[in-house]
Amino acid sequence: MILRYILFSLICFSPLTSQWLSFDLSKADISTFKEQVEPTIISSALTGGQSTMLSLTQNQRLGITVSMPVGWALASSSYQSNPLLHPFMVEGQFLVTENLVLKGKMNLFSNDGETVQATGYGCNYLAQSWFSSISLGWLEGPAHLRVRYVDTAIIGNRTIAEVPILIGIGFNKFRGSILGFDNDDIPRIIDNFITYLIAGTEYQFGGIDINLQTQLHPKFIQLNLTISRLFF
Repeated sequence: MILRYILFSLICFSPLTSQWLSFDLSKADISTFKEQVEPTIISSALTGGQSTMLSLTQNQRLGITVSMPVGWALASSSYQSNPLLHPFMVEGQFLVTENLVLKGKMNLFSNDGETVQATGYGCNYLAQSWFSSISLGWLEGPAHLRVRYVDTAIIGNRTIAEVPILIGIGFNKFRGSILGFDNDDIPRIIDNFITYLIAGTEYQFGGIDINLQTQLHPKFIQLNLTISRLFF
């Protein structure tokens, strides 16, 4: 219970002191360009790869989620200050068979005069007390950056003291293409991967499912508040 309130408070009150994620890479110092830009790429990749397990059934095959990601670069090397706030991501999931779910997510927003589009798709495999996920996606629109990623995760669901607990592990392979710079000291590609831990909880309120989830890595922590509803 305490964990749920801590995560909920962090996510809800962080936007009061944060700003939308900036993709103006001209703010980064050339001498440490890769270190300063990588947190932005990681945040974008984790946002697209974040996995939510919905309780889809034969009677309710369609689920719609809205998530708000908030991230922190732990190495203090980013060209922008913490926390890093993404606009809301909208995701749809559809139960195809008893265990297979197809999903897609996207957002579209304007930031610093640029139109930014994040899109992804993938599938979930549902088991009784766990699920696995694979997601592919991209971010386009900023003048200086394009992001591609592949994310896989396995998440288990346990109940401890009547509180649902989500525990898992994820792997994210990302590639950031740097555009619009003529300086040879600036890399054209930032290509890397991270393995991260997943922890969270979930509860229901008025027929709406609320999922609180963290993605934990030594370089970066991202919190996600996801609200979902099932249909049909």
